[in-house]
Amino acid sequence: MSTSGLVRWSGLAAMLGGVLWVIGAIIHASKPRGCIAEECVFRPMRETGVLDGLLMFLSLLLFAVGVVGLVVLVRSVGRFGKVGKTGIIFCAVGAALLVVASLIQGLFFGGDFPLMPYFVIPGVLALIVGFLLLGVAILRSGVLPRWAAAVLIVGALAMLGFNEQTAWVLMSIPLGVAWIVVGYLFWSGPRAGEASRPASRVR
Repeated sequence: MSTSGLVRWSGLAAMLGGVLWVIGAIIHASKPRGCIAEECVFRPMRETGVLDGLLMFLSLLLFAVGVVGLVVLVRSVGRFGKVGKTGIIFCAVGAALLVVASLIQGLFFGGDFPLMPYFVIPGVLALIVGFLLLGVAILRSGVLPRWAAAVLIVGALAMLGFNEQTAWVLMSIPLGVAWIVVGYLFWSGPRAGEASRPASRVR
């Protein structure tokens, strides 16, 4: 498969991952409110079922395919660097923590895993840092329009308000939308980044 073909198909994966991420957030938000801190003495945490965990697993897996396309595209102009590599590491760690915790909670604890916060909080923070760094890598490389990098950065920052136990779980939606946008630009072909590519020559 050619480089352009790989990037295009990774874009399709990123778009699908973004859609599944948004659907998962909406499904999770529709469930009864969970507990926060001391409230957990009197009420259970919001349940995370098998469907929730499966949607998160699939969306993060598809995001990973999108990241592969990003790596290929940015490296094609010779500017991925330590920022992008560090972003990938943080994304991998964050995704692993969230997927493992969701599957444990759904499969073994009936949706009420008491140690969930110890996985979710560092996992979400790792994802935020990872996607922020990837957004910076896009800006520096110039392979996509600057506004596309800004969308990914804003989507990552929105996750700072994320809380899976309340309606604030919907703060994860901008990240899903960001990957839909970035994925579409990948799918539409290398031409999407031609206007900003000269910026990659700036050192």
